[in-house]
Amino acid sequence: MIVSSSTSSSSVSSSTPSSARDAFTCIGNLSSHSLDNYDLEEAAVKAVSHNAPPIELTQEEEKLFATIIDATKAFENRQEPFTPQFFQQHTNIPTDINTHNPIEIRIAGGWVRDKIMKQSSHDVDIALDKLSGHQFAILVQTYLLHFETFEKKQPKIAVIAANPNQSKHLETATMMIHGVDCDFVHLRGGEVYAENSRIPTLKEDATPLDDALRRDFTVNSLFYNLRKNVVEDWTGRGVEDLLFEKLLVTPLDARITFHDDPLRVLRAVRFAVRYDLILSEEIQQAAKSPLVHESLHVKVSRERVGKELEGMLTGKNARPSVALKLMTDLKLAGCVFEFPHSNSTMCIEDVKGDLFGVNYGSDSGAKEIDRKMAREKSWLEATKSVKHCDPVIEYLKDALAKQNTSLNKTMLDARIFYLASFLFPLRKMICVDSKGKEIPLPSFIIKDSIKFPNRDTTSISTIMMHVDKLQTLVFRQSLKRLEVGLILRDLKDLWVTCLLVAVIAEIRFQQEKEYGNGEDSAETVGVFMEVAMRFYNYVFENDLDECWKMKPLLDGKAVLKALDLPKGPSVGIYIAEQVKWMLLNPNGTKDDCSIHLKNVRKRDLEKEKEESNAIDADGDVNMDDVKNDDDKHTSKKIHR
Repeated sequence: MIVSSSTSSSSVSSSTPSSARDAFTCIGNLSSHSLDNYDLEEAAVKAVSHNAPPIELTQEEEKLFATIIDATKAFENRQEPFTPQFFQQHTNIPTDINTHNPIEIRIAGGWVRDKIMKQSSHDVDIALDKLSGHQFAILVQTYLLHFETFEKKQPKIAVIAANPNQSKHLETATMMIHGVDCDFVHLRGGEVYAENSRIPTLKEDATPLDDALRRDFTVNSLFYNLRKNVVEDWTGRGVEDLLFEKLLVTPLDARITFHDDPLRVLRAVRFAVRYDLILSEEIQQAAKSPLVHESLHVKVSRERVGKELEGMLTGKNARPSVALKLMTDLKLAGCVFEFPHSNSTMCIEDVKGDLFGVNYGSDSGAKEIDRKMAREKSWLEATKSVKHCDPVIEYLKDALAKQNTSLNKTMLDARIFYLASFLFPLRKMICVDSKGKEIPLPSFIIKDSIKFPNRDTTSISTIMMHVDKLQTLVFRQSLKRLEVGLILRDLKDLWVTCLLVAVIAEIRFQQEKEYGNGEDSAETVGVFMEVAMRFYNYVFENDLDECWKMKPLLDGKAVLKALDLPKGPSVGIYIAEQVKWMLLNPNGTKDDCSIHLKNVRKRDLEKEKEESNAIDADGDVNMDDVKNDDDKHTSKKIHR
């Protein structure tokens, strides 16, 4: 088959290679060959990679691929169950596909990359050249239902409509086959992007080369040809970049790639960190481009930004501190953790507070260039904080191991720890909405800028609200049961996470105090963690862990009755007093607590009486109080 200009992408043919190395060896170097005219069969032969290691399949994958091949052969040979009746029922499936015009079936992208890296992959993307994903899924489903017996669930097809906001540019059919999630889609390529959109116009008869070129990175452009059992590297450098160069490169010009789909600049960070790859110089320069930053703001939803960030925090082989630093080095932190702007879903009128010496409020007279520099300083400070997160966690793990205790998720929320440490420099910044309500800036960022769940917003808000107090308690004061218990009740399950954030804060405080320029001091993480572990051990030695779950000895009604209180907010004062007493007297009884509260109530009444007598002795009378009393008497008369 000769690919002519009528079936090639004009946008691709005008592009140039993004590296001095020879690219696209299946058709030669783009500097001397055009994509408008080449022999597809000859290119397919040259695309076969001889550097890729053998692909090792699991038993489930072997069974899956055998089923797909058998179903395809049966369809091409018009064998059962693909009878004339089948085509009468499915008139949208072409009839010109046969043994002389077979279907090429390729496993695409992430599965191939992970297999080459000897890593597991749980879902399979299958790219087809002559059928849509839905059409091919019908073939496989029909074959399965005809030849296999299903005691429970039969294979069902789900069709996902094209949705560029979710990186789905073509209709995709999904089906679970032999325990493996499969996505079926036609080869894609030849995109032309609108100015303010990630939605491309696609060509219908895309080739494997078209599909490979439109991929985000060469390491994701590899195919595994299911019928030939070979890895295909149509860009000519995917395997080399993945295994030998350890380099992340875009198939085409990085500036064009990122401007067309700016979400890819965040994927670059995630993949570079996950697979320990170096970003190419072209990617680094493009990622720092203000035009790409603007495209990221205009074209990409905040939900998609948050999803990419989530992959950096918790995905396979995630290294959050490395990802956050790389993001900052590429000037992307401000694009991800956006400050409020006119397009925010929350109606924010202003951002106030002191940010590295700049009074940030709109009425402060500060220039935008000063605000921008302050934001950049905050991201740099954030990276200095977050780089200590990994050694802090490792110290905690080692310390607990020595105590024959393991670090579990209920004790430390690692993703919140990294986020809180990164956003720590912004903890005193406040957003003011249109109603005058003040919202902590970190809370706005979590909820609005990256669209994380409400529980994350609550967690970050709680930590930011209490971390300074906890830092003072741990590093400046002697530990007392009451103070420790009260802050644990405020933090609840977040207390260990907040403790580690307080350690990060203390490290940075001491570094700035000693050097003034933020350089590492001679003090090691261990010095600060040793102090933190004293607090940690104090909590358990004094049975204060989960003290927030402590049930009151007297409920609200019992307190009202015991103290003869009128209904109203005053009962809350004595409920809080009861909590303090129970923290100080963990073995105290209900009667003891009741006696204590009565004594407190008696003391309060005596104090009120003394204050009242003092006012009478001075002869000070508040006329407003007199008027209010008269109003009360009048009201009582009316009700009578």
